[in-house]
Amino acid sequence: MKKKIILLFIISLFLFLFSSCQSKKNVKKRVIFSISSDLSTLNPLYTFNLNEGRISELIYLGLVGHRWDESKGDLKSYPLLAKYWSWSKDHKSIGIKLRPDLLWSDSTKFRVDDIVFSFDAYSDPQVKSRFYGTFDNFITDKDAHINLKKTFDIISDDSLVIHFKKNSHPKLVDIDMPILPKHVFKGIKRTNYSTSKINFNTVGTGPYLLKNWLKNEKIVLAPNKNSFLYNSAMIPELIFKIIPDYNSRIIQLQKGEIDFLDEVRADDINKVKSFKNIKVVLQKSRTYDYVGWSNIDREKYRKSKVLKPNKFFGDPQVRRALTMGIDRKIIIDEFLQGAAELACSPVSPIFKYAVNKNVKPYKYDKTEALKLLHKAGWKDSDEDGILDKQGKPFSFTLYIPAGNPRRKFTSNIIKSNLKELGIDVNVQSVEPSVFFDNMFQKKYDAWVAGWTVPIPLELKPFWHSDLEKNIANCVGYKNSKVDSLLDAIEKLSGEKEIVNDYYKIQEQIHKDEPVTFLFWIDNITAFNSKIKNIHVNPLGGIQHCWEWRLSD
Repeated sequence: MKKKIILLFIISLFLFLFSSCQSKKNVKKRVIFSISSDLSTLNPLYTFNLNEGRISELIYLGLVGHRWDESKGDLKSYPLLAKYWSWSKDHKSIGIKLRPDLLWSDSTKFRVDDIVFSFDAYSDPQVKSRFYGTFDNFITDKDAHINLKKTFDIISDDSLVIHFKKNSHPKLVDIDMPILPKHVFKGIKRTNYSTSKINFNTVGTGPYLLKNWLKNEKIVLAPNKNSFLYNSAMIPELIFKIIPDYNSRIIQLQKGEIDFLDEVRADDINKVKSFKNIKVVLQKSRTYDYVGWSNIDREKYRKSKVLKPNKFFGDPQVRRALTMGIDRKIIIDEFLQGAAELACSPVSPIFKYAVNKNVKPYKYDKTEALKLLHKAGWKDSDEDGILDKQGKPFSFTLYIPAGNPRRKFTSNIIKSNLKELGIDVNVQSVEPSVFFDNMFQKKYDAWVAGWTVPIPLELKPFWHSDLEKNIANCVGYKNSKVDSLLDAIEKLSGEKEIVNDYYKIQEQIHKDEPVTFLFWIDNITAFNSKIKNIHVNPLGGIQHCWEWRLSD
């Protein structure tokens, strides 16, 4: 009897240990990301928001790939779907040779026809893609649709030449967009592209493919074994878990229910650093907060498109005074926990090659600020504590988007600081969608918002005075010198000349101070230490994640 009991115990122990080993073997190697909301599509034609773009880019590749050159602070481009390219002597044509090992995820061979089709679709007004209207260097018809006959010369199944229009100044960015599978779109009316099932049934060339999509729950990617980027050691499953609430994302990171979280708030840095097996990386960013001062009389502009100075903020002296009168450092120290740096121009510190180090942030100096205001004619003539000019008190409303704690904190500091100068500020919160609509329609005299500077560096949409074309110039800034420099940069190919013009632009904008540049905000990323070979940089946390590896 005793022997039977011992035997049963040994068998039970063996089964337990065996099942434990099996369960460990069955634990999937995967990385779980968190995103705040579900996607609308993974079709590159319509991936308008950040998460749609970065997930779609793992499925659909372009001709050109990019890495971040940290030492220079700029893109380092390399052939991706292309094997190589060569520019013509006049730089008005580019020849492209494809890699020989390209297959779509459904095993269909990749051809140059897919490239032509993609540019055709992206530029077709019926499709209304996110790239529509951006093909300025291409030979296009009146409706901005690329003229295929004049633009593309197909040499063979794996090579073609792309021609650009006369007097254009094309760059690699002009051909840098995800290539679409022509055979998948065949038979679908172009007006139906945005509502077709192809938005959810992906066929790509990227390292990953769509495995599963549970709406409002998760998106699951698996390796695409047909991709030339496939490697048996790559992470076998990427899960993008939809967690709308920020605090819930933090809790799940702490519990190990997610492995990767970007956009961690500055006031959570120390807490997240204390989490077991979590690494935190602070990355200098290309996003800055600013106070928008309408440089123009917005009512006159909206009625007649005439640019006249704003009664409060039309004078550069006043705008410089306002910047000097705001203690920006206290916002960085108290709210952002030091995870930011003072801004003084629209060129982010990440663009090391283009930053003019001679341009320094204006110091917080109430005395100097008041001198400039007095010089501009703003004085407290009636001794009521509020500056006035020609009988008008310096009193205005500062608009901020509702539900943004940083902007609320910032606006309260501004209100308090400017009160000390004799300026009356009324802070008003507006529902975000209404706020931004009003901002772009130039309905505000003053507001607090933020911009993210594009990669590659592009300033023209924000600072050129052609307000009809450059709608991001919400303050109505106008300087003919800056206009000329911005126009010249588009035509230049030599790096020294481009950098020299960027230096001059920063110097002039610093003198004019069309906005109060507040601070560049660090991107804070947290991830599980089991993830190896990860490089967080300005191109995004998950870029090249097919090169990541997981420790045992």
